[in-house]
Formats: sequence, C-alpha cells, structure tokens
Amino acid sequence: MKLDATTPIDETTLAKLKSLYPKGKEKIKSVKGLNYAYNLTHLYLPNQEITDISPLSNLYQLDFLALDGNQIRNACPIANLPYLRQLLISNNQIEDIGCFSRLTTLTDLLISKNKIQSIAPLAKLNIGWLDISNNPITDLSSTKSMNYLSHLFVDQTALNENSVALLQQLDRSGVGVNRASAASSTNSGIAVLIDTERVWFDHAASLEAGTTLVQFRPLFEKLGFTIQWDDATRTIQAEKQGTRITLQVDSPNGSLNGQPYELTVAPKIIEGSVFVPIRFVGEASNYVVTWESKNKTINLVPERAIESPDHKIKLTLNGKWLRKIAQASTDYQIYTENGNNAIFTTAEPKDYLVKKDIKTLQDYTTAIYKMIDDQKASGLSETKIPPINGMEARRMSYSIKGTNGINYAVIQTFIEGKHDFFRVILTGVDLTNSEAAKDYEKSLRTFKEVTTLAEQSQAKFGALKPVDRMLEAARYYRNFGFFEKDRALSSQDFDNKFLAQYNKLTTWNPFDSSKYYDPYAELYLLEQDLDHVWFEDLELVVARGKNVYVDTLQAWSWISRGAFRPTAITETWESDKGPVTITFNLNGQKKVIHPQYYGDYLDVNILKEINEMIKGTGYQFVAVQVDQEIFISVLKAEEKLKLQQERYLDFVDF
Repeated sequence: MKLDATTPIDETTLAKLKSLYPKGKEKIKSVKGLNYAYNLTHLYLPNQEITDISPLSNLYQLDFLALDGNQIRNACPIANLPYLRQLLISNNQIEDIGCFSRLTTLTDLLISKNKIQSIAPLAKLNIGWLDISNNPITDLSSTKSMNYLSHLFVDQTALNENSVALLQQLDRSGVGVNRASAASSTNSGIAVLIDTERVWFDHAASLEAGTTLVQFRPLFEKLGFTIQWDDATRTIQAEKQGTRITLQVDSPNGSLNGQPYELTVAPKIIEGSVFVPIRFVGEASNYVVTWESKNKTINLVPERAIESPDHKIKLTLNGKWLRKIAQASTDYQIYTENGNNAIFTTAEPKDYLVKKDIKTLQDYTTAIYKMIDDQKASGLSETKIPPINGMEARRMSYSIKGTNGINYAVIQTFIEGKHDFFRVILTGVDLTNSEAAKDYEKSLRTFKEVTTLAEQSQAKFGALKPVDRMLEAARYYRNFGFFEKDRALSSQDFDNKFLAQYNKLTTWNPFDSSKYYDPYAELYLLEQDLDHVWFEDLELVVARGKNVYVDTLQAWSWISRGAFRPTAITETWESDKGPVTITFNLNGQKKVIHPQYYGDYLDVNILKEINEMIKGTGYQFVAVQVDQEIFISVLKAEEKLKLQQERYLDFVDF
C-alpha cells in the first residue's frame, strides 16, 4: 500500500498497512499511533530518532522489524511479538536483552553497536544469524546450545580465554564466524546435526574422494557409543546396544556387528585426530544420513515418533524427513521437509469451532474446501477414506500455484479426534507414486491423538470419593516436601486438619467430580503452604504508583527456597501505560527487567528472565495457570518432572 500526501492517516488507513517504510529527510521521533497498524508484517524504521517503542508492542503480525540507528534503551516492548523472525536493532543504546528469551520465533538478530554484556537469554532460541559485534561481551558459552546457528559476528577483543577457543570450535563445527558466506576453501562450513542437536568438533570435517570424514570421538560419543582405542593397531572399537563397529586407520576393511564391511574411504589421522566416514557410522547406527547443500549441513536422523509442540498428537516419520521451524505466522505444529516435499500438521479445538457452527468432520472439511476453492486451486477433490486408528477421516487433493510461480500438489487428510479436528498435509511438486507419498501414507498409519494431562489425571484420581481424593493429595504433597510447618503433626492430626478444612467446602468442592472433574483441585490445597506457594489472581490492579511488581518479587523471594533473594527493588513507570522498568540487586549484581503493560494484569513472563538469573542454584520457578489465576512454586528439575509424571500438572512453558 502506497501513501501520498493526500491520503488521510487514520485508524482505518493504518489497519490496512502490511508494510511500512518511511520516506523523506525529516527524522521520526515517535511511533505513537502505529499501534493501530496491527496488520503490519514488515516495518522499516532505521536511522531515525526513536527512543520509545512501546506503541509497537501489540503489532502481533510483525515478521520483520528494522530499528537500527535509533536511540532505543529499552527493547522489551517488542519481546512478546509472537511471529517476529528478523530483528535489526543495531546501533542503539541497549544494555540488557533478558526479555529477548521470549522471542521464541526469532531466526535473525542483528544487535551490534549496543552496550550488551550478556547473550545468555538467547541460549534457547532458534537463531541462525547473530550479529553481536561492537558490544562488551566476554562470554560466548550460550552459543553452544544454539543448534541452528549458522553465522556469528563478534569482536574477539573482550572475549575471555574460553570464548576465544570456542570461536575456533564453532568455526570447525559449521558456524560461519565473522564471514557472510558459509562457503569456504576448507570444510569449516560443514555442520553435523544428530536429530537437530549439533555435534561439536575440535577439527573441521575433511572431504576425501566425495566422502565426508569427521573427528571420530565427538561423533561416536554423541551417538551414545562406548569407545575403545587400541594405539598399537590404531583400531577403534565402538559399541552400544544392538551395534558394534570396528574400524582401523588407513584400512578400508571394517566390521559391523561382527560381519566384514568394506568402506569406500578408510579412516585417517588428520592433525593428530582420527577421522571416520560419517555416512557409514550414521547408517550403521540406524540413522538416515542426508546432506543439505543450502546450509552445508549433514543430518543424522532415525525413524522416530514426533510429538507436536502442543502435545496433542504423535506421528512417526523416517529419518529422511527433517524437522524444520515452520513460518511463525502459520498454525503448523509438526513441520518436516524432505527435499522439495513437506509434511506438516494442524490442530483446531472443537469447542472453538462449534461456535462457528462446525460440529462434524464433514462441516470442517467443507469449510476448508471453501477456503481452498477461494484460492483458485485446481483439480480439487474430496473423498472419504477408512478410519485412521479408529478416528473418522476424509481426504482432499488439489494443486495450487505458489508465490514462486511453481505449481504444488497438495494432499490433506482430515481426522476427527476427541478434542480437536486435525489435518496432516503433504505438499510437493509431483506426488504421483512418489516416495514422499508412500512415506506420507505410512506415517498416517501411526497417527495418534495424545491423551491430555487432564484425562490422565481423571483416569488416576477420578474414581476416588471426594474426601479420599483430598486426603490422598494432602498426604502426597506432605511426603513430597510441602507443608513443612505441619511436620510435627502426627499422621492423624495432619489428616484431621485437612478434613476440618474440607468440611467447610459447602458451596464449592473442587474434589467432587460427579458433575465436572477439576484436574487442578489439589492446587487449592497447596495454596495454604505460603512458604512454598504463591497462588493469585493475575488481575492485581497493576498500575503506576502501586508497586505491585515490588511486592510480587518480594513474595516470590519468600517462596524461592533461597534461590532468588533480590534487594533494593525499584519499580519505575515512564507513563501510566508504561514502559515499566524493574531494577534490583541479586548476588551483588544489578539486574533489570521490563514487564509488559497488560492493564491491571501482572506480566508473569518475567519469570523466564528470573529463571535464567537463578539457573546456577539448581532451582527454577514453575507455574500452572488456571483460568485467570496462577500457581507458582520453586522446584528442582527432577521435582518438576516427578509432579508432571505423577500428578499430571500442566506447567507453563516459560
């Protein structure tokens, strides 16, 4: 959409914008009003004089955002944008990026020429391109968990000794360090991923007669082998359950599970390390080995059952199908690629669709059919197919022209689950009698709707009488470590205490499942343990001058088991609607977090940043949200896992 001097700039006009790039010499100082451009996907505002970006916080469709060359100190207003993939915010005045841990869709981050000292908040993101040059960063250890990192730009002058050494390992393991192209005269651009996890090498891969050889020890250890090296014969013995490999340096004669095996290229010693042919080792370990030329990556992937991120389905696919990050603006759950083909899934809750008068699988298929037909698909056909693992199913096939002008064949299979309508979709240029189509049909036979945590809880506890369910939960959590103030009570006195409280549940009893099973009933017991639990309504009347965040952090400190002890907490608001800045001291260091403004509601997403600050203690804040209320406690990783497995608590994924 192009705007000229005669176009009125009102809310209606702003709502129509998809992209915006300002022209003219006059510098922009404020982005106030852009909050109405809520359909923007691309926003370019480089080299302006912007200081406050809080009006951009609700531009939830943004995919690309350029804010480089401004005067921004607080970048946290954009930290909750759910589809943001590319962020250019270099040459500003940003010191802290703790809130960036929330940008889970981010793939490209250019944040050079700022005042950032730590990139730890980026450790769990799927970033591929990262420019942190011209920042006072000393530690790069967080990059070791960035499995998708392909390019890194960083200054070495401030780096500590370990990080300087790590740069060399990154370069040898497929990360282009301080170079725009991954291509190289050596093989330093080759990355090796085992089921999406990167293998870190001390030496770059070597190419011999068309065969890639890699350092043997990191590869075998990542694959779970026990290794024995015989220095006299220069022989490797590697073994794990079901697989035994013998290889000898400079000999093409190896063995697999006791049977002779002739290698195309013999293992070699290069720069003092033994290198082995990766394809042989991968395939001998029952992994499919594939090469991606566009990003110079060797993938080793087994046949595996993939669970969707929303934990609703499982689907088994062979190792040719590589898990990829779906475009953030889509609703795809599982997303895989095999060359030019893709298999992906969606799920739509029935209780939501029924409001649109979509009650049956036929209703759902008809709605999708109309949507596809409106996109001018050709050859559109719909058929009923046999049930898939007891679930009613239908199928739709058609072809459609992509944005690149290529015609793609599409097969969609619709499945009615207990709670959702699912789609499993295959796309490709030519699917007729293809291997991709065969893989698709095979995977459909493995389709499984995952039992929800609430259903598992009901199966285990739903048959108990209400009073028995209450007592069982109270006793369990006492043994777990809650209710420490009651540890002097005898078992009978402890039961009597909770029975007395239970008898007061006259108007509402969460343990009574005669009409409705409440999977969170036991949380209402735990809220009595004020030393370990914070259970509040999120509508806390958060406002300027109320110091709600100060009080909340003090309350969280009380239940933190010593892991989180902030002092000198301050809460500053620049206006009645933010931005909000919280500062405090923790273990002798000043910390800054920037909660989002949600009206009267508390931003509990700051717990993700706090968890990063306290990860060295072995404890983490955990939360379960029940409608508008939230239950918060502090647990070790093994304690959290135990409650997930034994009590089926649906913890918030911070």
